[in-house]
Amino acid sequence: MSDTTALLDRPAPRLEDQETLPRSQAEDELSTVKSDTSSIAAEYLRRVPVIPPEEVCINVLKLLRADEEIPCVVICDADHNIHGLIMRDHFYRQLAGRFAAELFYDRPALRFADPTPLIQEADQPAGQLIDRALERGSDRFYDSVIITQSGRLMGILTVQDLMMISRRLQQEANMLRKASIQDSRKRVGDIGAAVRVVSEAAERSLKEAEEMSSLSQTGRAELREVKESFDRVLTMTTDQEEQTTDLLGKAGEISKIAGAIRELADRSGLLAMNAAIEAAHAGEHGRGFAIVAQEVRSLAEQTKHFSEEIGATLGLIGELVRQTAELSAKSTAEMRRSQQRVKEADQTFQTLVDTVKEAQHKGREMSASSGEAESKARQVLSELELLNKD
Repeated sequence: MSDTTALLDRPAPRLEDQETLPRSQAEDELSTVKSDTSSIAAEYLRRVPVIPPEEVCINVLKLLRADEEIPCVVICDADHNIHGLIMRDHFYRQLAGRFAAELFYDRPALRFADPTPLIQEADQPAGQLIDRALERGSDRFYDSVIITQSGRLMGILTVQDLMMISRRLQQEANMLRKASIQDSRKRVGDIGAAVRVVSEAAERSLKEAEEMSSLSQTGRAELREVKESFDRVLTMTTDQEEQTTDLLGKAGEISKIAGAIRELADRSGLLAMNAAIEAAHAGEHGRGFAIVAQEVRSLAEQTKHFSEEIGATLGLIGELVRQTAELSAKSTAEMRRSQQRVKEADQTFQTLVDTVKEAQHKGREMSASSGEAESKARQVLSELELLNKD
């Protein structure tokens, strides 16, 4: 038998000897762990005997009988090229015939080997390796898989090894799934808590907006009353200004009349003086007429004196009326400006009311959306709980 024949240094691990990683470790490594599935497959590699292509059947039979744990034999040449795979059970069935010893014992075992076994590189992910093995037909389904590194034989994996690798991958996937669910539960819980805070804030904002809306409506109503009061006062001030203007005009007319009376008094005095002169010329016959002329002259002087007093008084009244008219005009102008400011304030209040109403609408939408988001978060948490139980 060839010097290259070798046995596995250690037995392949049994399925029942495998242990799962602790839950806490999986959770701690969730963010960084990505299983090196090729190294997982390397942990299960078996070293099996390697024979040259010319090795005869009797030697292979002796080799397999010497160790019942050997699942197969790999045929390689001196350049490490793989020529085939001999499975124990298949080889035994071929040599179980009555005349097998005479026919095959001295012939090369290569004729009973599978010339196209499944060969995979050691760095191939274990998941892909298992998929390739499962794709084989039923006649080769239980054959071993040859593992190489850069084309050189590293060992083989049996169906049992593939099952253990599959279970290992499933355990790690479950472990990562549970850790992911735990992390998702925490994140969804945080989201739910944040949504509740937003929902409570939205409700508070909605209440404040409703209070602001009520205050704005009240303020606008009061401002309208102020505006109406300003309108009434402005109307009264305008009427007063017009009346003062009319009064000033009437005072002017009275002053003109007083002037006319003075002028008439002057003419009456002049006529009385002329009448007195004529009465003096008449002598005794003009005495009575002189007395009348004197009375007329006295009455004219008194009328002139009264008209001057009336004129002076009317002058003072006219000045006061003029000043009153100026103040009234200023008051009216100020009232008009105040009315405009009140009108602008009313428009501002209206804008504020509209804005508050919009804020109320948005607040209601936010509150409804927050409530729906919180409900969805609780639903997701319930579903994650169910997944975690599974």
